[in-house]
Amino acid sequence: MARRRAQGWRIEFSQTFLQGLDATQRQHLLSGKAWSTSDGKGKPETISWRGAVVAVLGLYDKGKTFVLNNLTDSKLPSGKKVSTKGLSFKHVEVDGGTPFILLDSEGSYAPVKVTDELSVVEKETTELFLQELIFEMSDYFLCVVNDFTSLDQRYLDKLTRNLQNSNKPFREVIVVHNCKEVIDEETLHYVWESQVTAIYGSGTMQSTKVAAQDPLSLELVEKTVGWFKTPFSRHLLLANADSDLGEQMNPWAFSLLRYWLKSVFVPVNRDFSVIDAVVHYSNLKLQNHFKSHPQLMLVQTPEPNVCFVRSCSTQPEQLRLQQLSVDASGIMLTRPDNYLPPVDIIKDNDGSYRVYMDIPGMTRENVKLSRQNVVTIVKGSREPEFTQREMATSVARQERKHGDFTMTFRIPEEFQRKWDECKVENGVMCIT
Repeated sequence: MARRRAQGWRIEFSQTFLQGLDATQRQHLLSGKAWSTSDGKGKPETISWRGAVVAVLGLYDKGKTFVLNNLTDSKLPSGKKVSTKGLSFKHVEVDGGTPFILLDSEGSYAPVKVTDELSVVEKETTELFLQELIFEMSDYFLCVVNDFTSLDQRYLDKLTRNLQNSNKPFREVIVVHNCKEVIDEETLHYVWESQVTAIYGSGTMQSTKVAAQDPLSLELVEKTVGWFKTPFSRHLLLANADSDLGEQMNPWAFSLLRYWLKSVFVPVNRDFSVIDAVVHYSNLKLQNHFKSHPQLMLVQTPEPNVCFVRSCSTQPEQLRLQQLSVDASGIMLTRPDNYLPPVDIIKDNDGSYRVYMDIPGMTRENVKLSRQNVVTIVKGSREPEFTQREMATSVARQERKHGDFTMTFRIPEEFQRKWDECKVENGVMCIT
């Protein structure tokens, strides 16, 4: 953590990218002016790409990079021994003419190396922040799944809800069911029925005729590809790539994906500067997480292919996340500047385990308790006494915090897993 804070977010340019720059662009890159200088006529001299941004999302180890490679004839490294770190951008042309910018990322819920009690929490925070950046920068969303689990469904549901509330031109998520272990039609049909058509009652089967090169004859062959449409998503199947079934259907499934990408209106002629976009949207998102906005800037290094995004802040304490606090009993999470109840935990001599929590102005009805094995989860919401309009016009000072909070407590083994009593008196809640 100390090293990351000192250096910032590392940005590395591939040799292929550097070789594609002309002398002026390379000079701007080395001088640190490639992303924010001007030619004197008001025209930015940025290094930018043309094309819509295609984000391939999904949980860890589902085959996102495999889908990207087959979709765009790229050669991004993939497999069990390779994993994407952070965000990765690549400029490609689909079917020899339509430009796209691929945005790949590490899958959600990837394992994290545990070095201290904050390791998992920091990983989750980073994933959420990257997801926010990906959502803001992307025009298309491809979600890659294997077996379609409830975790995948929740992930997809959140993404589709965000899309419906956005102003993006394409608001459907393309879900690629990468059945990489399925090699026969009977199993594939069962997966399709049990994991797609049977769970979306409002969806309908569709079929589209597309052409693709047959991997055996190398000739262009037309086939009809079946897919499933819901109000907010499109579902498409892939089989094991090395099987006969995969050879009979995967090329045409990818051909349909490319057709979808090229046929929907998105700003393909827009200039997209990767660094400008990352810094810009990071600045916007960080405003939601910090009291003092840690304005970001690009810092060049002596290495021509490496630079860092760093904060301009001269006070490191301003960059401390406000929503996180950890003690021996568990993790307490709230949103930035929300109310975080102070807590005392007492092991009484009578054999009871008590959690005292200050929740002024709240009642028992404002708090919800649940349990997962030995972990007790407390969720609550403290409402403000003023409306946003009143706060903007007539409140001269406002220091008391409010909002939603979630706190978890791991109950020691010698006590009952489920609480025996929960009561609120004089603004103090006691869980026994």
